[in-house]
Amino acid sequence: MSTVVTQNGLQLHTSGPLAALGRVGAVVGNTLREAGRAKLFYGLLGAAVMLLGFSLVLSDLALVDQKARLVQSFGMAVVPLVCVGTAILMGALLLHKEIDRKTLYAILPKPIARGEFIAGKLIGLCALLIFELVALALVWWAVLSLRGGHMTGAIVRGLGLHAIELVLVTSIAVFFSALTRPVLSGLLTAGVFVVGRVTYLITEFLAARKGLFVEVPAMRALGKALVVAVPDLSTFAVTDPILQGWDVPWSYCLSASLYGLCWALAFAVGAVLLFQRRDFT
Repeated sequence: MSTVVTQNGLQLHTSGPLAALGRVGAVVGNTLREAGRAKLFYGLLGAAVMLLGFSLVLSDLALVDQKARLVQSFGMAVVPLVCVGTAILMGALLLHKEIDRKTLYAILPKPIARGEFIAGKLIGLCALLIFELVALALVWWAVLSLRGGHMTGAIVRGLGLHAIELVLVTSIAVFFSALTRPVLSGLLTAGVFVVGRVTYLITEFLAARKGLFVEVPAMRALGKALVVAVPDLSTFAVTDPILQGWDVPWSYCLSASLYGLCWALAFAVGAVLLFQRRDFT
C-alpha cells in the first residue's frame, strides 16, 4: 500500500482495499484538528456553559419546588439551540476556509475524490458537534443535580434526537456551503432550520378552509413546496412533551432517527454533486 503525504500533513493511501476509508479518515482527523482550534467553537461552548451556570442564579427567583424544573427547562432550550447555532456557523464556513487558505488546491490534485473530501469534512464536523452536545449535557446535568433534579431516560432520549437533528442541520449547512458563499450559506441554513421547525404549522394552514394559504394560490403552492422540500425538524423537538412528563418511546426515537438520517444522506449526496461541479481553477 503506497502513501502520499500532502503539504498540510494528510497521509493518503493510494491503493489497497481500505484506501477510500483511509482517505476519508485522514480528512476527518484534519477537520477535527482545525475545528477544534477554532475560536468560534470555544466561544460558543463557553457562552453556553455560562448560560447554564446562570440558570443556577435564575432558579433562585423561582419557588423552592420549581427550582429544578426551571433549570431543566432552561437547559433543554439552551443546549440544543447553541449546538444548532454552532452547526450553522461552522458548517457555512467549512469549505470556504479551505478555499480561502488555499489548502484545498493542495489536497484535490492528490489521489482523493471530492466525494471523499466532503464526507470527511461532514463526519469530522458532526463528531465535533456531538462532542459539544455531550459536554454541555454533562455540565447541565451537574447544574441540575445542584438543584435536586436528575436526568431521566426521556431527557437522554431527547438529547439523542437532538444529536440526529445536529447531523441533519450540519449536512444542510455543508450542502449550502458547497453551493454559495458563507454568509448566504448561513442564512439559507438558518432559514431551512426555522421553516423545518414550523413545518407542522404550514401543514395545518394548508389543511384549513380559510387563510392565506387558501386564498392566495401562489402562497399555497409555496407552502406545498416547503412541506415537500424542507425536512420536518419538529420531529426532533420533544422538549415540551418531556417537560409535561410524557415519555419518549424507543419506537419513536428509531423512526425519527431513520427519518433524520435519510434526509441527512440526501443533503450530503447533494453537497457532493455540487462540489464535484465547482471549478476551482
